[in-house]
Amino acid sequence: MEPILQPSSQTPPTPQITSSTSPSYQHRLADISSRACLSDPLNILFQRDHHPNSSALPTLSTIYTSTLSRITTKISLGSTIIEADNFAAVACWEPPSSIRPPYTSTQLLELAQTRPIYAIFNREMEEARKECLGEGQKCWQLSLMARDPERTSKGAVRAVIEPLVQRAREEEVPVWCVAGNERARDVYAFFGFRVVRVICLGEEGVRCWCMVCNWPVE
Repeated sequence: MEPILQPSSQTPPTPQITSSTSPSYQHRLADISSRACLSDPLNILFQRDHHPNSSALPTLSTIYTSTLSRITTKISLGSTIIEADNFAAVACWEPPSSIRPPYTSTQLLELAQTRPIYAIFNREMEEARKECLGEGQKCWQLSLMARDPERTSKGAVRAVIEPLVQRAREEEVPVWCVAGNERARDVYAFFGFRVVRVICLGEEGVRCWCMVCNWPVE
């Protein structure tokens, strides 16, 4: 567990921040993210896409399992987990070196055989990123940011977002994220992200928002 440099004295005091890639941090992120997003339409849509023969709504257990799998993959590629105030808020940050290449056309076709909605999401998201940032532009990526729905901690969300946004500015690279609901979209917008594309998925037209910060580089 490593302490993270706090924002400058010009900003309001923030909770203690730590980072780690340990299994316990992976579990806490998966647990909090699952509880915070259990009823989100996008989460429900992706779970049904992954389990098309099930008519039941996704359970906390199934969402936790799929979320933990995503986190494990991200950590193996070099991402890190940042938490504030003993996990009142938590996020996964992916440095430029850890972001894997986009799916190839062949890979997307293969993915579409088993997870058609997720394949469409990935294709449109990558198109949006390429259209916004250009071919091969390095960026930081923010994902799985969540606030514990059973906790109240002023400044915890700010604490897991602002320091890494500032680091990206210092490194002169943009920050990319996809908001899975309007609440997350508005939170990211508050911290300087702007929407570059809205993706609509499934027959229900479930929306998610591709967003970027520090682009053009400040």
